[in-house]
Amino acid sequence: MAEPDLECEQIRLKCIRKEGFFTVPPEHRLGRCRSVKEFEKLNRIGEDRARDTQTDEIVALKKVRMDKEKDGIPISSLREITLLLRLRHPNIVELKEVVVGNHLESIFLVMGYCEQDLASLLENMPTPFSEAQVKCIVLQVLRGLQYLHRNFIIHRDLKVSNLLMTDKGCVKTGGCNLGQALSLDGTW
Repeated sequence: MAEPDLECEQIRLKCIRKEGFFTVPPEHRLGRCRSVKEFEKLNRIGEDRARDTQTDEIVALKKVRMDKEKDGIPISSLREITLLLRLRHPNIVELKEVVVGNHLESIFLVMGYCEQDLASLLENMPTPFSEAQVKCIVLQVLRGLQYLHRNFIIHRDLKVSNLLMTDKGCVKTGGCNLGQALSLDGTW
């Protein structure tokens, strides 16, 4: 199947401040963002699971909250996107891409899927973790933090609900929207 000519393809977006739609001029496009429609939602209550229809991979879709935002994407979301695009480590949640919906305020982060967070796991466990399991979890959290710190990033919101676990027992640190990178001159 031939690739569509991106220069000729019209992109129409719904206006936020007034009724109607507008067309994005080709010179204002910075590449092509995939649509969230290319993902089949597999949601159960409280989940954000989806299947990428191009790769069949199960991913997590996180909607960027645009509450009361008049001037674009919230700074915390920009910070999280910027940080996660730079980071690649087995114990840090992976941001795969950013996709868009039909409206300017519909932006989604496509992330590696983790089956549960540690907070809900601890809440629903019939018996506590064994000493060996605790050691394994703590080592994975520390490896992720070590990677962040070696890259001059402070998480600032480390809690059990931001520690995610895959079905294979891999612990990944998420919730980097409050993360802060230290610049070379020592300022935040």
